[in-house]
Amino acid sequence: MTDVRPWPAWPTHTARTERHLLAALRSGRWAVSGAHTGGESYEQAFATAFADFLGVSHAVPTCNGSAALTIALEALGVRAGDEVLIPGLTWVACASTVLRVGAVPVLVDVDPDTLCMSAAAAEAAITPRTRAVMAVHLFGSAVDLDAMTALTRRHDLALLEDCSHVHGATWRGARLGSFGDAAAFSLQQTKLLTCGEGGVAVTSDPAVHDLLYRKRVDGRRRRADAPVGELELVELPGVQGYNYCMSEFNAAVALDGLSRLDEENARRRRSMRRLEELLEGFDGARPLTRPDGLTADAAYQYCVRLDPAVFGPGAKDAVAASLSRELGVQVEPIDSALHRNVLYQPLTSGWAGRTDGGRARELDPARFELPHAEFAGENAVVIPHRVFLAPPERMELVLSGLEKARAQAVSS
Repeated sequence: MTDVRPWPAWPTHTARTERHLLAALRSGRWAVSGAHTGGESYEQAFATAFADFLGVSHAVPTCNGSAALTIALEALGVRAGDEVLIPGLTWVACASTVLRVGAVPVLVDVDPDTLCMSAAAAEAAITPRTRAVMAVHLFGSAVDLDAMTALTRRHDLALLEDCSHVHGATWRGARLGSFGDAAAFSLQQTKLLTCGEGGVAVTSDPAVHDLLYRKRVDGRRRRADAPVGELELVELPGVQGYNYCMSEFNAAVALDGLSRLDEENARRRRSMRRLEELLEGFDGARPLTRPDGLTADAAYQYCVRLDPAVFGPGAKDAVAASLSRELGVQVEPIDSALHRNVLYQPLTSGWAGRTDGGRARELDPARFELPHAEFAGENAVVIPHRVFLAPPERMELVLSGLEKARAQAVSS
């Protein structure tokens, strides 16, 4: 008998979410830039809770993940003309935020087993202009942080973790996001921790934190002794900032979601392990390799790699469409490698400035050779995390969907 039960919904909320939202609505303060009402803001409460959750000293909520990356890059000292190493397989915002601060995104190939940035390829890409490495943890796997932290220390580079896929995951028992000089998270609607749109930048360095805070609130700084009815923000010289603040409503939603994150991730892990057991005997599809240091994984999107000898080369679109039909939930083709991704158009952006001569050559993504990223970017699909909130026995449906997609590929 066909299992017609719907998959768990996402995003989700609880009665406590509603209470938080109603309290924020009635508080008279809807933003960081609203007058102090005498109590702790939801934005500050979430910042404290998130920092404690990660085991870092400071968290700065932002309006989205791109804003978190932008202020983190600037707070770490990345300036116009600097180079930042980013993985050749990642969401376009990782590159566009580097462009936004006037720096040059240098695309680095990925490890073929984890699909995260290769430390060896990163070392080969370092030049005298390199200022930072953006270590992006993708698809339930992770950058080899042992190798990457050693690399950045050896070359005196800043390490910026992008943890937008892995909220709550741990490396050797410590949360991802606590290893870099700073880290950034997205809280967009589909993420493991969401408030619709939002982000967080974190650090344990007080000087970096001061810059993160001020850069996302137009250069101002929070004061602890603000009288009721006045702003908690004080205007100071020295920092050019932006309005990248998270609203009180978003912070209220995020605060409640954080309280459920560990339990939800534990449910997802049980179902991910079951799918991996099923894939052990399946010809043509396999999961990513989890590095030994990844002591607890978390996957915003779960990646299944496709063998082109079985499914045919570049089968990601057909397999994603077939799985989506079979499961009744959107399964997406993996993003193409950045140098082939239609969303990455640095030569047409306002951030690129003049696009003649050397500037055009260094920003042209076609100059990078990324064989592993290119192969992976055409031969994998990603399954949304809400599927794994279902009981482990329902992973049989995912395997059945892959079997049907394989049969269609073989017969075509």
